[in-house]
Amino acid sequence: MKNLSYNRFIYYLFFVAGIMTACRHSDQNRESLNNVLFRSVPPGGSGIKFKNQLQETDSANSIFYEYYYNGSGLAIGDLNNDGLSDIVFGANMTQCRVYLNKGNLSFTDITGESGINTSGKWITGVSLVDINSDGWLDIYLCAAGNINYDYHNLLYISSGDGDNLTFTECAAKVGLDDDGYSTQALFLDYDRDGDLDMYLVTAAMTIPNKNAIRLRKNDGSMINTDRLYRNDGIDAANNLPVFRNVSKQAGITWDGFGLGAAVCDINRDGWPDIFVGNDYISNDLLYVNQGDGTFREMVKDYLGYLSNSTMGVDISDFNNDGLIDIFALDMQPEDYFRKRIMAGNMRTYNRYLNELKAGYSPQYVRNMLYLNNGEIEGQYRFSEIGQMAGIFETDWSWAPLFADFDNDGYKDLFIGNGIGHDMTNMDFSTLWLTKIKESPKIEFSVLYRLLKNDLDKRGNVKKPNVVFRNSGGLIFENLTIEWGLDQPLYSTGSAFADLDNDGDLDLVLNNINDLAAVYENRTIHPGSSDQGKHFLLVHLSGDSLNKGGIGAKINIFYNSRQQYYEHFPVRGFQAMVDPKIHFGLGETTMIDSLHIWWPDGKEQVLNNISADQLITLSYSKTLFKTKPEINTNSVDKLFSSLRGNTTIGYAHKEKLFIDFDFQPLLPHQYSQEGPGIAVGDVNSDGLDDFFIGGSTGYSGSIFVQGRTGSFSSHALPGNNNYEDMGALFFDADRDDDDDLYVVSGGSGLPPGMPFYADRLYINNGSGEFELSENALPDIRVCGSMVTACDFDRDGDLDLFVCGRVDLEKYPMPPLSYLLRNDSKGGVVKFTDVTSQVCPDLVRPGLIAAALWTDFNNDGWSDLILAGEWMPLSFYKNEQGKLINISSNTGLANYTGWWNSLTAADFDKDGDIDYVAGNLGLNTQYKVSHDQPMRIIARDFDRNGSLDPVCSYYVQGKSHPIYQRNQLLAQIPSLKNRFKTYDDYARASFDDIFPEDSYKDAYIRDARFFESAYIENLGGGSFKMNSLPLEAQTAPLFGMLSDDYDSDGNPDILIVGNSYSTTVSDGRYDASIGLFLAGNGKGGFYPVPGRESGFFADGDAKAMAELVLEDGSSLILVARNSDSLKVIKPVHRSTQIIKLKSDDVSAELIYNTGEKEYREFCYASGYLSQSSRVCKVPEEVVSVRITNYKGEKREISSGNK
Repeated sequence: MKNLSYNRFIYYLFFVAGIMTACRHSDQNRESLNNVLFRSVPPGGSGIKFKNQLQETDSANSIFYEYYYNGSGLAIGDLNNDGLSDIVFGANMTQCRVYLNKGNLSFTDITGESGINTSGKWITGVSLVDINSDGWLDIYLCAAGNINYDYHNLLYISSGDGDNLTFTECAAKVGLDDDGYSTQALFLDYDRDGDLDMYLVTAAMTIPNKNAIRLRKNDGSMINTDRLYRNDGIDAANNLPVFRNVSKQAGITWDGFGLGAAVCDINRDGWPDIFVGNDYISNDLLYVNQGDGTFREMVKDYLGYLSNSTMGVDISDFNNDGLIDIFALDMQPEDYFRKRIMAGNMRTYNRYLNELKAGYSPQYVRNMLYLNNGEIEGQYRFSEIGQMAGIFETDWSWAPLFADFDNDGYKDLFIGNGIGHDMTNMDFSTLWLTKIKESPKIEFSVLYRLLKNDLDKRGNVKKPNVVFRNSGGLIFENLTIEWGLDQPLYSTGSAFADLDNDGDLDLVLNNINDLAAVYENRTIHPGSSDQGKHFLLVHLSGDSLNKGGIGAKINIFYNSRQQYYEHFPVRGFQAMVDPKIHFGLGETTMIDSLHIWWPDGKEQVLNNISADQLITLSYSKTLFKTKPEINTNSVDKLFSSLRGNTTIGYAHKEKLFIDFDFQPLLPHQYSQEGPGIAVGDVNSDGLDDFFIGGSTGYSGSIFVQGRTGSFSSHALPGNNNYEDMGALFFDADRDDDDDLYVVSGGSGLPPGMPFYADRLYINNGSGEFELSENALPDIRVCGSMVTACDFDRDGDLDLFVCGRVDLEKYPMPPLSYLLRNDSKGGVVKFTDVTSQVCPDLVRPGLIAAALWTDFNNDGWSDLILAGEWMPLSFYKNEQGKLINISSNTGLANYTGWWNSLTAADFDKDGDIDYVAGNLGLNTQYKVSHDQPMRIIARDFDRNGSLDPVCSYYVQGKSHPIYQRNQLLAQIPSLKNRFKTYDDYARASFDDIFPEDSYKDAYIRDARFFESAYIENLGGGSFKMNSLPLEAQTAPLFGMLSDDYDSDGNPDILIVGNSYSTTVSDGRYDASIGLFLAGNGKGGFYPVPGRESGFFADGDAKAMAELVLEDGSSLILVARNSDSLKVIKPVHRSTQIIKLKSDDVSAELIYNTGEKEYREFCYASGYLSQSSRVCKVPEEVVSVRITNYKGEKREISSGNK
């Protein structure tokens, strides 16, 4: 038996070796803080002296039983029906304990007389449920442990004698004595037959090499598959229910290592669903109830990526939008030292790709907060925003609990923390794998003592628990110290309840090797700053077979606000919170209405409920309504996606190239940044057509619009070995048809290769294109965008071509090109005049987007550039000469990773303002003007290659963004200085790279990552204004500006995401597209996709708009390695003016006398060109159009 544990440990060490190749602290004294929210109740006062004491031995320890320090749970509920919440503590090596609440936070231990005995059991999860529907809570205890323990779960049925409460063990009698290494039991009525069934989370530790990439099993054959027990009704012989394992027939068949789980109605169809958080490589699971007794596993349909080793989970509506959100815990530390010694952070990109190929979801080591976007196109969509919310790294965390601890109306977040031994320490793993290889026959006991001594020297992970205050939206603030919870502990099971019935929520923690903790919440306490905040407590009295009303849903409405709650009290980790439901109300004293939907779907409504009371809602006394809970599809939407036969059949394909194999220190890849879209009229029939770029091995395609609104397509002629980026339709040779320029990019070829050459295709007038061999200079750079403008006002269109990156010389700026149109007599020729017109444009940066625009209203088109490691750059056109004025715009310090630009007069003051897409805030890199992200590039080891080293600030100190293996692989000379992971983890950036080592280096900073609205103040000055948080969830790429809601104000459409990231960063995929409604004053209101209808998920890049023959529009969204998304705006202007090739701006005069200024850019957003038209609202009486030469023409309303 010992060999089994030994072998499992060896497997673990080999896994760590394999991936190698590939909280907050404060010196502030809490005692000096006045008015802390939580007060620790001493054992002498509470009477709770329980301690989950663990004593390691040769046969029971954390080295050979990985879950040794997972601890045990607890459950809170009113066991004796006296109106006070009692506590049941689980225990691993000692006796579980039952405490009755005597009031005033005083408890009595009744374990001895209760009849409960857990001797020989390693108890994990604890649940309370009235399993026999007699009105008294019973106790269900899950059992696990190593080889020396009995794994059968226990069910203790209450005697129902409140004065002399006892319990009788009956698990076998009811069929719930499962012996499958259980973590937690959740009770729910999954088949809606009125009685409670049970879902059992399991984690069998007997499976070796748990992180090995293997074929995922979904046939129910694995021992580590969860169980579903159906309640088949009461057995008349003993008056107890009978449960039957129906896992396979119900579809509960996927294997995993379950640690956390929660029940919810994920899709609001009235049927309870189950989310399971799995440890190790196993995917988290989302079992969606099909309403016929079966479940379908659909986690990939709802969640884009997952945490790597999920611990506890909680599901709650944290932002009060009426939709439940999901939170899953992992082990990512906030402390930089612990980040760099943890094994889970050492995965290589190639291993990550192999996991994806094997069918696993993308998984990353951090906490995940999934924001529910509601139902869009028949599917509920979630965006992971944990990094933006500020709750993504809380160390070795166990129990997450959403609850309104300060009664302000928003749910805060508590997280239990700590573990006795850190088995993921890389030096420990590396050292002892070496020892075992050297001495393969070492005795078990000797090995254990050696390992134990080494682990003890490395210390424990005894951490303060963490509590975050909800700031009233999408952001949380860490108030652990201020709220009095900064005591270092090993807290596993955690739960909340209003233990003293005063209207605020107290905390109870089951700690390893420390006394259990009871924290009194002092929100409602004389002298508290929060004393004026109100509450409502709700007790549910359910139907005869579900007395607790488990599965009910409550929506309260007050002061134009709402709160939504689903009643499933088993939450967090191995624990159950008090079934009494709590709502904090802030300053509100009256609730307008309360809606409850009972588990069978029947609805009850109460009106005008006073705050600061406990109310009981009884199923048996209810007058029912039957209207639907919610129907977001009933709202008239501004946009609709075209699908099926109505859409345009195109899917982008990308040949895999891993940039990190050639430049390991890149912050992200550049090989997956297309495709681009260009809209034009290729066959001169007056209808918009479009081009969408291809990639290496796949040609770009031209789609030609027919008279019926359908499109036919054909490939661009010539070689298909180019990686197409930006594209542009424009009249290069002044023959009144659209020619096509295509930028070549990507990073999969060595610099200077022929397939980096840009291409100009000349139109023969009927839509047939021929590559012009000699029209362009020999441009062979990895480019991005191309845009056109008659910058010298000589009557033809000139070009600016953006240089994106030179992979071998990253981050040194590549060449960009200003190409003057010198075509004459039918001979097309473009001349590189960059150095003559503006030397600063020769290598302006890593440019992603460019926009020709008259930002100073002098009639000459100026140039704005967006790129990485740079501010937005402004080039003023002084009669054909471009002058870099970036240092004088007021924006020079806003260096970022800028991706895109769009323009409109958003504040309606007569000049053009801008919106710029940036990385966003949903990233681990938190930058500011004082603490930027920095890149320093030089040949540090003098081997002839450039070493681009990035740093960022963690807890006030600058550090490399890389794991030790990554950096040392690029700069091997560092191995002698940093021999261990510990050495590397303790070093700051300056320790590794002293300042004198990079005096001659290329250095750039990023100080601002927010996407922004840039207000034009006039005179070449601008003001940076961050877009709403809903626009900061991912990098922004494609953007469009127009009045989509017909209110007379320009709005914005945005799309984004990036799958080009490192494993440590993880995909940026939280954006599903967003409609930002403008108010005409430079402000924007985010309209959720479930209301607007605008939806564009995936790795979205270019976005362009084209006009159909009937004057309506289509919005095209190009997505890397995905299908083309086609969206139809409902809004239709009454008049469409087709622009001439040299039209640059217009002034629209309304019937009110109001004027609107517009510009017509040849390209904008990101790799995008939209239809060259002027949409005219019906309130406009005339349109004055200006061309590049300053010539004007006026068009009256109704004349096209």
